[in-house]
Amino acid sequence: MQPHDLLPKRVANYIQDIGVRSLDHLAEHYEADTTGAPANAVQTLVDHWKSMAAEEKDQFVERVAASVMEVIVASATLPLGLKVGKKTAKVAKKVIRRQVKKVRKAAKTPKKKDEGKKKKKSK
Repeated sequence: MQPHDLLPKRVANYIQDIGVRSLDHLAEHYEADTTGAPANAVQTLVDHWKSMAAEEKDQFVERVAASVMEVIVASATLPLGLKVGKKTAKVAKKVIRRQVKKVRKAAKTPKKKDEGKKKKKSK
């Protein structure tokens, strides 16, 4: 399923437009540090944003929005995932216990059939 299919088309388009506009606004109004300190993440983003073409900007915002939507969907399904995870762990624990019993049983020294039993006298 495509991330843009998770939301109504109007909402996805709104997120795209706002993302491009907000990054344009940031690039116009961000003041770079002139003290000679190394560039931080925001400065790097602004520099890359200014060098991008309009189509590249749209693709960048689309990828970021898709990642954000995936995180939102994953966080919404987390409680369900925990419940399923607990059930899976419980079943796995049972299987492991059975395997341990089989290994222990196989590791025990086999008793001879004749030990402990009295032989019947044949007439």
